[in-house]
Amino acid sequence: MIREPAQGSSSTQRAQERTGSPAGTPATFGQLLRAHRTRRGLSLTRFAALVHFDPGHISKVETGKRSPSVGFAKACDRALHAGDAFTAIASALEAATRRQQGWVRPAQLPAAKRHFVGRHEDLRRLDGLLQGRERRLAVPVAVVNGPPGVGKTALAVQWAHRAVQDGHFPDGQLFVSLQGPEPDTAAAPFDVLGDLLRAVGTPPERIPAQRDQRAATFRSYLHGREMLLVLDNAADARQIRPLLPGSPGCAVVVTSRSRLPGLMPLVDAVSLPLPELCQPEAAQLIGAVIGQVRADADPGAVAVLAERCGRLPLALVLAAERIVSRQHRSAEALAAELKPRQARLNLAEGDVVLRDAFETSYKALDEQSARVFRGLGLLPGHLIDVASTASVTGVPPEEASLSLCNLAAAHLVQRHDERHYRMHDLLRAYAADLAGRPNGDPGRATANGRAADPMPALNSLAA
Repeated sequence: MIREPAQGSSSTQRAQERTGSPAGTPATFGQLLRAHRTRRGLSLTRFAALVHFDPGHISKVETGKRSPSVGFAKACDRALHAGDAFTAIASALEAATRRQQGWVRPAQLPAAKRHFVGRHEDLRRLDGLLQGRERRLAVPVAVVNGPPGVGKTALAVQWAHRAVQDGHFPDGQLFVSLQGPEPDTAAAPFDVLGDLLRAVGTPPERIPAQRDQRAATFRSYLHGREMLLVLDNAADARQIRPLLPGSPGCAVVVTSRSRLPGLMPLVDAVSLPLPELCQPEAAQLIGAVIGQVRADADPGAVAVLAERCGRLPLALVLAAERIVSRQHRSAEALAAELKPRQARLNLAEGDVVLRDAFETSYKALDEQSARVFRGLGLLPGHLIDVASTASVTGVPPEEASLSLCNLAAAHLVQRHDERHYRMHDLLRAYAADLAGRPNGDPGRATANGRAADPMPALNSLAA
């Protein structure tokens, strides 16, 4: 049982003043709540409807059999128009508990990007995660999904820092790299749960040896707390499910190159597909990196460079960094060099290579979808349909249709309408490059470690 602040404590005295309670009124949270509720003429049932908590829960808080959470206290303040009186007491109680239990408040968010532009609507949609968290039972989960290099992690981290700055998630923030999407490299939930439990202060000897027990222990730790969990670069829904908290005061943001379709039916998850930047935002990002004075000197060249980079944030930053490092003195010179589509794949700065970002998604495909992906690089025009896909890849139409669905789920193609797909220019260039290799696809491994089969039909088309 948590010991409440003494009757004469400053937090209780301030709470009495804000609620209009006379001096000498019992000072425990529960007694103060009951006194204020009855003075308002609210029955337990009516009050439960106002705060969206079970009457039995409220009764236990009022009789001192259950400690109030900060979320419950906020609901009481709203229903009773008590300012932050009850929240102040509940916060003091939780602070005392944390000191007694050796509480660890993790703050694992990586630094936000210095050059972050646009995405205003996406940030607003993520803000919707915070609306009504105290009133619903389900844990809000947002899945930020999109093609490689589109800036999913940057958006999630930017929003998370904004939310913390606004006073949300005071109990801590956890950030986990799940190392997807390749199944062979993706982090195992068992190991991730061990890291999470250590991050929140669980002694090594108390970390269970079974995955399900670890998941239950993690949920127990987060119960009643307001924490943010950012799960970055998820491979699939199976990797995510054991990591989800059960307390509605928490929230989860997942980034993935997949839409994680198996997750949506099981949790209160919303999908947030992330497209490439619009033209003004793409130009703004280049200007932010190279300097606005230099960008304003030749806005036409900056606009061309943005289009040649497909308005993909990773490509835009790599191109801009190349200008800053003086490999090119102007946007115009670099735009001219990047006119051939294949040249754009070689954009790189240090260990960050544009081609590698595409390679990771490609290696996660099954053999049939990988074959179809390579073939799409050879199709003329911008629109893709089942018939042309089946023709260029030599597979039956029904298999071509299934592969296109798989590629869309991985954001390697996008639906244009009921019959057509389209492919990002940089991904098309990468697919064409794969199709033109001597053995069709050297270096790609299947799930069992064998090299991919050659594709004579595609190689002859690429010759």
